[in-house]
Amino acid sequence: MQRPDPMMSASYGATDIESQNNRIVWLDMLYKLEGRDRADHPKRGLYTGLHKRHFSTFPGTDEN
Repeated sequence: MQRPDPMMSASYGATDIESQNNRIVWLDMLYKLEGRDRADHPKRGLYTGLHKRHFSTFPGTDEN
């Protein structure tokens, strides 16, 4: 199977380690971009909602 998106899993579950690692890197970048790594941020420690909030922020993304 050829994947159009490197974060799309080619198999079921967590067996596709490359795509799972890509997701971790992506969410960690968004976490730091919002400043959630700072002690004074109200959502510190939460990764919830990061992808949804920033999905259309970067070029080449389009939410249907």
